[in-house]
Amino acid sequence: MAAPFSAGFTLQTTLLGLAIAAIMALVAALAAPLFVDWNKYKPQFEAEASRVVGAPVRVEGALDARLLPAPILRLHKLSVGGSRDVTKLRADKLDVEFSLGSLLRGEWRATQLALDGLALDIGLDKEGRIIAPSKGEFNFGALAIDKFDLSGRVTLHDAASGSQIGLDGLKFSGDVRALGGNLRGDGSFLLRDKRQPFRLALSKAGEGEATRLRFDLDSAQAGAMASSLDGALSFDRRVPHFEGALTLAAAGETPWRIMARTTLDPSGAAFTQGDVLYGAEATGVKLSGEGTLSFRPAKLELKLSAAQLDLDRALGESKAAQGRTPADFLGNALTALPALPWPSRIEATADRATLAGQALTALSATLEGLKDSWAIQKLAFSGPGDARLALSGRTARDKEGEDFSGSLDVKTGDAQGFADWAFGKSDAVRGARTPLHLAATMTLGKERLMLDEMTLDLGGNQLAGRIARIGKKIDATLRSQQVDFDGLADVTRRVIAWREKGGFETRLDLDLAKTKILGHEIAPLQASLTSVADQPNKRMFDLKVRHAALAPWLKPQQAVSDLSSRLVVTDDAVALENFFGKLGAALLKGNLSLSRQGEQNLTGNIETDALDVQGLTALMLGADDRAATDPLAQGLIGWRGSVAVKAEKAILPGGMEAAAISGSMQGDGSSVSFDNVKGTVGGGAATLSAAVKRGASDTAIDASFKLDNADAPALKFRGLQLPPGKASVRMTLATRGRSAAALRNALSGNGVLTLTGARLPALDVAAFDAAEKASDDPVAKNRMESVVATALDRAPLAVASVDVPFAIKDARVHADPTVFQSDAARATISGSYDIPEDQGDLRIGLKPISGAMKDAPDIQIFLRGTADSITRDVDVAALSSWLSLRAIERETQRLDALEKPGALPPPKPAPASNPPVDSLAQPEQALPPAEVRIPGVDPRKRKAAPHMPRVHLPPAGAQLSPLPPPIDIKPAPGTPRPRRSPAPATAF
Repeated sequence: MAAPFSAGFTLQTTLLGLAIAAIMALVAALAAPLFVDWNKYKPQFEAEASRVVGAPVRVEGALDARLLPAPILRLHKLSVGGSRDVTKLRADKLDVEFSLGSLLRGEWRATQLALDGLALDIGLDKEGRIIAPSKGEFNFGALAIDKFDLSGRVTLHDAASGSQIGLDGLKFSGDVRALGGNLRGDGSFLLRDKRQPFRLALSKAGEGEATRLRFDLDSAQAGAMASSLDGALSFDRRVPHFEGALTLAAAGETPWRIMARTTLDPSGAAFTQGDVLYGAEATGVKLSGEGTLSFRPAKLELKLSAAQLDLDRALGESKAAQGRTPADFLGNALTALPALPWPSRIEATADRATLAGQALTALSATLEGLKDSWAIQKLAFSGPGDARLALSGRTARDKEGEDFSGSLDVKTGDAQGFADWAFGKSDAVRGARTPLHLAATMTLGKERLMLDEMTLDLGGNQLAGRIARIGKKIDATLRSQQVDFDGLADVTRRVIAWREKGGFETRLDLDLAKTKILGHEIAPLQASLTSVADQPNKRMFDLKVRHAALAPWLKPQQAVSDLSSRLVVTDDAVALENFFGKLGAALLKGNLSLSRQGEQNLTGNIETDALDVQGLTALMLGADDRAATDPLAQGLIGWRGSVAVKAEKAILPGGMEAAAISGSMQGDGSSVSFDNVKGTVGGGAATLSAAVKRGASDTAIDASFKLDNADAPALKFRGLQLPPGKASVRMTLATRGRSAAALRNALSGNGVLTLTGARLPALDVAAFDAAEKASDDPVAKNRMESVVATALDRAPLAVASVDVPFAIKDARVHADPTVFQSDAARATISGSYDIPEDQGDLRIGLKPISGAMKDAPDIQIFLRGTADSITRDVDVAALSSWLSLRAIERETQRLDALEKPGALPPPKPAPASNPPVDSLAQPEQALPPAEVRIPGVDPRKRKAAPHMPRVHLPPAGAQLSPLPPPIDIKPAPGTPRPRRSPAPATAF
């Protein structure tokens, strides 16, 4: 900093030397004629001026002079210094007007001295000594200049660093007083394309004493900070040395000032007894400290400290600070740091500070300043809510003004308390303490705050993304793997209240892998919320849901997607108006409104392509997302209002579908009811009424269902369904319990299922004929069960109409034996299904009612298993036994017929050899078939009595054939065996 002030002093010496040389030239010419060609005296002038100034002086242009009425000398194209000198002075024109009276009295006095087109190069050599065009030793103490004007430029050189500073557009106007060569005046120069005014005063008490220097830069006109140097300037072997006071200050809404005792020389400056004031003199923030300024290399270092800082009092009288929050104050403070011409490092500490009514402790800041920006290496303090804040970054200027950009790290045990302090209190009621840890890259400027690359831990919820506030607009993008908004309810309410109080326009974009809302999990949730307009007592937002899986409210494949709606928030209600989107692949639309005052009522209407009844039931009961044995949650029990529901299709438990569903769901605070629910199932008209009531210890459900003339196969449960035909159902249900399992296990009710034109599959009555055939085939008889099972599958049993009453008790559905009868057969069916165990048991007894087999016993069919896996067993033991007994009886009757008189055929001649087996069996085949009914007594219990066949004598002369051997029939143990044929044993 020594160079500018030394330049002024050297410039004064050089110009005064030129003026004295001019005066000497004029005095020498007093005896000359009135009209003189002064250009002839140029060599004398140059020689005398070079001697006085101590450097070569050349006048390349014209030299004009006059004596009367006042002596005037005008020089054109003037230069001081050699062509190879580093420092030199050039001027386009030098005008000097002298006081004739003073000259006559022997005084050196110039009325006016003007120098135009000045180009001055001066500086310091490597040892810090002044190098300038003037090296003369003339005593200027007797010279005075009433008016001194110059314009041009001055370039300051530093040989040690090889740098230079140019002061372009320099203008100066002042005077030089006698008796010490005192100089004072005002001027200006261009600094960063702006004109910088200054004031300069030099005074010297006597020869050999230090020169008093006063140099001021005025910021009022330039819009920059003001600076001042006031002290003593001395030279030791042409090395300048200054000692005095330095003051830097800025006026404005919040003024500030820096003062210090300063020692200055070409190597640098040292500051002691420094004071920093921010704000008004009486109420501002004050710090004290010391520092150094090095020129080689250039570097400013300051250390400041304070025991107590009352920032509230310092800002209290500032209009700009009124209504500002600590966040606003921090932004203004960081962006209001003045730009310094040297690299700087400033360290500041305070034991305690007060801001926005809260105490800050352990306040410390470290700032690194460059030519046009500041880097905050550290800004840290402990604040409200046990907060710890650390900040580092850099200030920069762009078209929107000063900005700070850097890293921010905040930790606090009370996020709400810290937010209320930093951004202003909301109107929400104080909630529980929520810990917070925020790390981000922060950009802070006038009316804007941006947090990029943000990671946020809020009450254990990990979020990442970006938040930007510009003026009254807030844009936030948040991502997370898991967020519990129920746990953050207090924080959410306070954020909403703060937004409404501040009147901020907001846009919130969420991309959450898993979130919990109202006790239910949504995974994932991708949505955006944009404020549209705020009216008195009414705020409107555009809500867009890109994807939201509402499991377990709905099945995972029924996620909400591409939904848009106008969200309207008033003092009385929150409403979703004209929402439209997708629920799975189905469209979803409607209107919903939830009151906010008093008893909350939900009203509106919902229309969808498909509705998951099981999911809706679980949501209503509070049974989702918990074990079946856990107590039920609140669910929808407790809400009040009425919602009309329409669905083109409804998925019922077990996969059954209903169409054209319409009805209303109503709540009164303790119960939820479904009134006059209508629809179609399998083309039949269905109605449902149900009520769910929550008691002190359990939940009760009552329901009634009616279905008329539906396609029977449409009534199904997983893998079970009714046979083809028409079906009607009347049914009532009731249950009570504390959990989903208890409600299921206590299910009871009764009803009637009416089937018309039913065709019961796999009940072909021709199976009896197949069994009869198999009984006559020794090979097929061994696999009769398989033969019958295959025959049953060939055709259904057609039934005109039947009513099937059933009852439900303790979650077990039971149907008493019911007769299904056709023209040819009758099936008696009974069974049960255990809902908790998922086990079914169905028994069918099939019996023909006409034809040859009408007296045969039933074919027993057993169906067992789960609703998805049914096994069938066919029992033909009774039928097989009956067929065997009937065969024995027939054989017995045939033999009895053979024993009757006249039953034997006429004898044939004995063959020469044994006849073939077929010929032996021929008499038996010739017998007519006997149609004998099964006797009432088992023939095995009848005793064989001796039988004397009647003998018919042949006519006279006839030859008698021998009698067959006697037949011995013995009952075999167990199953009766057929009688042996009278054919020889060798035939078999």
